[in-house]
Amino acid sequence: MRLAYVDVCGFRGYRKPVRIEFAESFTIIDGRNGVGKSTVFDAIEFALTGTLSKYKDAKASGQTVADYIWWTGQGPAPEDRYVDVGFEVGGKVVSIRRTQFGEPDQQQLAIVSGQLCDSELAPPAPLEQLCSASIIRDEHIAGLSLDLKETERYALLRDALGANDADEWIAKAHQLLTAAKRRTSAAQEAVNAANSAVSQAARRIDEVRANIVADEVMSEAVRRLRAFAETQASPDRLIGPVRDRIASLNARADALESLTNRWTEAAHGRLRLTELEAAEQQIRSERDAARAALDNLITEGSDALPSSALAAEARHLIQLVSLGRTIGLKDGCCPLCAKGQSHTEFDEGLAVAEAIAARLDDAAAREEQREQSVKAAEARLASTERAVATSKAASEQIRAFMQSFDHDRNILGIADTFGPDELVGRQSEIRSSVSAARQDLRILETLRLSGELERALHAEVEAKALLAREQEKFGRARRAEANASAIHDAARRAASETLDRRLDRVLPLMSELYRRLRPHPVWRDIEYSIRGDVKRFLKLQVGENLNPQFLFSSGQRRATGLAFLLSVNASLAWSRWRSILLDDPVQHVDDFRTVHLAEVVAQLVADGRQIVCAVEDAALADLLCRRLPVQRSGQAKRVTLGPDSDGALSKLREKDLSPMISRALVPGSNQSRAG
Repeated sequence: MRLAYVDVCGFRGYRKPVRIEFAESFTIIDGRNGVGKSTVFDAIEFALTGTLSKYKDAKASGQTVADYIWWTGQGPAPEDRYVDVGFEVGGKVVSIRRTQFGEPDQQQLAIVSGQLCDSELAPPAPLEQLCSASIIRDEHIAGLSLDLKETERYALLRDALGANDADEWIAKAHQLLTAAKRRTSAAQEAVNAANSAVSQAARRIDEVRANIVADEVMSEAVRRLRAFAETQASPDRLIGPVRDRIASLNARADALESLTNRWTEAAHGRLRLTELEAAEQQIRSERDAARAALDNLITEGSDALPSSALAAEARHLIQLVSLGRTIGLKDGCCPLCAKGQSHTEFDEGLAVAEAIAARLDDAAAREEQREQSVKAAEARLASTERAVATSKAASEQIRAFMQSFDHDRNILGIADTFGPDELVGRQSEIRSSVSAARQDLRILETLRLSGELERALHAEVEAKALLAREQEKFGRARRAEANASAIHDAARRAASETLDRRLDRVLPLMSELYRRLRPHPVWRDIEYSIRGDVKRFLKLQVGENLNPQFLFSSGQRRATGLAFLLSVNASLAWSRWRSILLDDPVQHVDDFRTVHLAEVVAQLVADGRQIVCAVEDAALADLLCRRLPVQRSGQAKRVTLGPDSDGALSKLREKDLSPMISRALVPGSNQSRAG
């Protein structure tokens, strides 16, 4: 499959439509810098992949190359914006067209991809890989060869050889090995768990056997428990009655303990109650006397006026006497009653009135004293009433305590002749009896250990059976892991052997191209070697293990890189594309090595490759046109690019190259002229 044409408009620097037809064998494109030579190769890559790999992921000021794919210059806007690339296969032309706002026909793109690449051998993203190997750009000649890391250089050659499927098989084998290792690890954990279960079962058997008691000890314990619980129940039914009896005796012991704690308080209560009854009788007598005294005082003053009233009358009478004495007789008459009197009678009357006032004042004093006595009697009566109530309440509280104590004592059957020491002795007897019963009960409970022993033995058998099964699974897992490891190693060995066989054919080609391009006058041979088992490296060296990356000049490095990239292109086992596109491959390369490059390109053309080469120097373009073989008309072409009269990039000249004259000195022969 070969390139047929490139037709662009509004793409990159091409504002006007430009169409370039490619010749069958080779096309030489010349023109000075900035006339769109590299854009022709950009258009081919963009049509196939939709991007330009030479910019990678470069960004600046928030912009990417995607912002500059289509025309952004000054002047009139383009008539249209598109890229159309045609491919010729079997006499037919298929094309891919991309526009600014439209994607290519996916079916057409799939057809072209299928014609360009062998789908069974092609790597992932084959069109991108194909463009990187077939479009050899000036700026990438050294970067994609000498300047690559050895692992990346190896990967580039491996993908070119179509040996990338080995990684997939190695990855699958690695997944299989990883799964087998996980299975082995899980089986090992299961074996450890089963071992632990067997050990636990054995320990449980030992514990049960250690706790089982002798038959005679069991018989004595049963006899004592029957006497304790007052029952003749069988040993397996004796535990319930014994527990009930223990609970009953514990309750009686607790009740005796409570009674003991209250015994001293009850004795003090009895003495206190006698004292309270005597004191209460005395207080009642005092209350009755206070009530009688109060009644007498109230009876005595039942007809008397209150002391305040008597005192008021005495004050009024004294005021009246004082007033009369102050005024005196008036016209022989009393100023108070207007009765005619003598001075003697008036004075006698005032004296009588004063005597009456004195008696009233004495009576008021006596009445006030009686009233104070009444209040004192009332206070005394209230105090005795409170004392009676307090004494009564204390007596009732003591009687209630004594009643509760006697009730509990009667329920427990304790005579009032008992003392605290006897109660403590009974408690001790009950506690000892309960403690002995509990000890015998623990012995009785070992009857269940026989069944527990049987279950423990059964659990040990099951644990051992499980251990045997898990050990068998672990053995199978170990064998599976060994097989998976063998498969993984075999896949890696097979991949390495397959690639090594292919490299045995490719590496000599690299060396041959290096010798033909003659990058260095001293080191005329280069050695390409593969090293590494897990991680593979492609090493380049000249002389005695010297690295040309650090030894060669710029031009020599470019010539060495060109030899490598041309050999990579020639090694594309999965590519059906017979075209090699060289974008200014002779930058920094002297004329001597340029002639060598022309010879190599001529050999590629002779081998059936289609060469599209863009150069800046017109003289170099002439050299290539002369050096590359032309067998017939229409087989080769030269195109010159440059600005037109409007300054737009365009195709200035296009010329088909004719074969050189053969048999020029033979008389009567047909001659061919160079065009």
